[in-house]
Amino acid sequence: MGNEGRIDSSGGTGKPSLILPIANEFSPGAPKNNPVSLQIVLRIVSENSGRDAQVEAIRSHYFYNAAEKQSDPQLRRLQQKQLASNVLIGMDSFKIYDEKTEDLTDIGAHLLSLPSEFEANRSFAKHILLTLNGTEILRIIRSMEKGGRAINKTSLAEELNRYGFVTKAGGPISTSSKNHLILLSWLRKANVLPKSGYNINNDELKAIIGTSVDDADDAIALSDRQKVFASTLRRDFEINGVRDVFVKDLRALCQAQHPTVFGRTDDLRKAIINPLVMDGWITHSETKGGRSKGRGRGGASGTVSVTEKLVSLDPEYLGLADLAGIPGEVRNHLSRPITQIIEELSSDDTGVKGLALETLSVRILYELGLTPVAFRERGSENNGAEVDLIAEGADTHFHRWMVQCKNMAKVPVSALAKEIGMAVLYKAQVILIITTGEFTKTVHLHAKQLSETSSHQAILIDKFGLQIYFDEGVTGLFREMGLQARDILEWKLPQRRALVE
Repeated sequence: MGNEGRIDSSGGTGKPSLILPIANEFSPGAPKNNPVSLQIVLRIVSENSGRDAQVEAIRSHYFYNAAEKQSDPQLRRLQQKQLASNVLIGMDSFKIYDEKTEDLTDIGAHLLSLPSEFEANRSFAKHILLTLNGTEILRIIRSMEKGGRAINKTSLAEELNRYGFVTKAGGPISTSSKNHLILLSWLRKANVLPKSGYNINNDELKAIIGTSVDDADDAIALSDRQKVFASTLRRDFEINGVRDVFVKDLRALCQAQHPTVFGRTDDLRKAIINPLVMDGWITHSETKGGRSKGRGRGGASGTVSVTEKLVSLDPEYLGLADLAGIPGEVRNHLSRPITQIIEELSSDDTGVKGLALETLSVRILYELGLTPVAFRERGSENNGAEVDLIAEGADTHFHRWMVQCKNMAKVPVSALAKEIGMAVLYKAQVILIITTGEFTKTVHLHAKQLSETSSHQAILIDKFGLQIYFDEGVTGLFREMGLQARDILEWKLPQRRALVE
């Protein structure tokens, strides 16, 4: 069983939410005639004691001409004060002001102390990128670009929701909200993004935080074992600096600290060391151009050392709990053409086949409006034969799905029986099984009986249903699932009649 994003039966992922800061009027683009300047507003707060005085000072500096259409002077002033108060709320959400102490935070005071507005904007951008999930937002923008998707206020809000971002109150991000655009506006002030558009300046980003979006993407895409190996070597660097570490010793540490993830080591050189060397994360003494021979035999021989790429990376991207429960190497492949995924399902390479099945599974769930929250079993761990996921949706109501994708000619009834048991354990309402082959007659019979005798329902998509998806996209898949939904409704009618009687 895979360990990525494992959840308990109550549905909690155990991972912190990605919170989007509330910006309100704390925006470098408002008000239009006198936009908020970072160091000026910080200075105003610093020079005035108490929230009431701070609100009045911000009002008189930025909003004295606001609410012009309001004829009543008192009401106009009240609206102006509310706008000023919203600036403080935004500053609190961005962690440069503390509503409780009514004073600047340490980072706010630091920004104020810098010698120029430009330096303050760059330092603030670094704060946003590293502590307020800004880098992850840029990664999502890059993913949308790669997939050829239009990026605007609505589509970006929808994608942030899909990747697990929430408001400060814990709810979904509204498509009418401007908070995500204002956060990006502050990054534009540091030249991380242009004045308009979404073309990320990777050179500027790397200069500010030491990591580009591409490096973050590469790190997220590493397998769990590669992440464990790289992060263990990175921790050694933090303690001992740059040095040659014996592979044999590092392997022992990985096995001791992550026994479940690092259970297999017979393919250490092929599956872990060589890919990390090729991608520039580490150097190895026994690869071409290496330095020395070390103790150990076979894949565990030689020494490894960190590279600048690994040292400068935010360690969060080497964590095992991937954002939104989707393993990084799967997320990295979501933008690939469907034709390529179909081709790879028939690959002789079981690793390629398994990743293609995982990517297809997540892609279908995305297009159905569902959010994958955890993998129970990875295709890359069972020769590409099957993938088990948990997905959730919240439209008119909350619903949890147990999803199994199988790359086999015939799906037996035992597959459905397994998912029924898991649905009870994880309190899921829907079972979805997708196969590149066909279902036996017994599977169809038991799916019907499940609907008739329980609160669960099973949706079965075989190779013919998949072909419709390949030919027509998600519209065709929705049509096929709609036909099955009508059958399920008919099968469940006796349950309703029994309740009425």
